[in-house]
Amino acid sequence: MKNNSIIDVRNVVLNATVKSKKEALRYLCNLLEENGYITNKNIFLEDVLRRETLGPTGMENGIAIPHGESEVAKVATIAVLRTKNDLVWESLDKKPIHLIFLMVVPSTNRNVQQLKMLSHLSAALTHPEVQTKLLNETSRNRFKKILEENEEK
Repeated sequence: MKNNSIIDVRNVVLNATVKSKKEALRYLCNLLEENGYITNKNIFLEDVLRRETLGPTGMENGIAIPHGESEVAKVATIAVLRTKNDLVWESLDKKPIHLIFLMVVPSTNRNVQQLKMLSHLSAALTHPEVQTKLLNETSRNRFKKILEENEEK
């Protein structure tokens, strides 16, 4: 993620209350459109939800990594939403989700960019101590720094 910083702190929300997976994704899509990363939040949400039908994006330990490849995505980025409450989401360990990393991938360079983003994010998230820090951090800037410092740990 250090590659010119794929995470913009304006797209990081650390204490949201949302009632469903769709509401969480809609929240992030609104944020991405407001900050100029996508041109149409409704189309991007449809693209993300379409991808969700192909298989679970919930990992383990309360983390989900949904992603959308879309014509309305201007640049690759990752938006983050951490919830105050348990969120029902299809996950590998069948447990609730609290931390969502929505990957935004323009259709033009989808395969390379998506794999690169997922690789960096996965490297950081494989460490339980990093997960704990991310679930408890209160500063968006420090949250981003934790990810960057641990992507190649």
